[in-house]
Amino acid sequence: MFKWIKEQWQWIVGGIIAIIAIAASKKRDSIAKVSKGDNKARAVHDQKVNEDQARVYKEFVLERSEAEEKFREDIEKITENKELRQKELENNPEELDKILKEKYKLKG
Repeated sequence: MFKWIKEQWQWIVGGIIAIIAIAASKKRDSIAKVSKGDNKARAVHDQKVNEDQARVYKEFVLERSEAEEKFREDIEKITENKELRQKELENNPEELDKILKEKYKLKG
């Protein structure tokens, strides 16, 4: 048996190398398949992220528009109240004097 191994060692080593080469080739193919699958998954993920970003941006713009409208309404109310209060004080000098005395801590 040892004599046969000595005579056929080149064939035995060649067979072992062939087996290793086939195994490495299959591994390389599986890596390529996984890579293609990863690319598809990455594309799906990127698309979902883009859709979510667009949705969030639309919500933000809507909320900002609503906040701006509320701000404008509040400014209008403040302006109206200020004008009304100013007219009241123009017609009531005693009240105006009282407010000025309290605000500036005047005696008199």
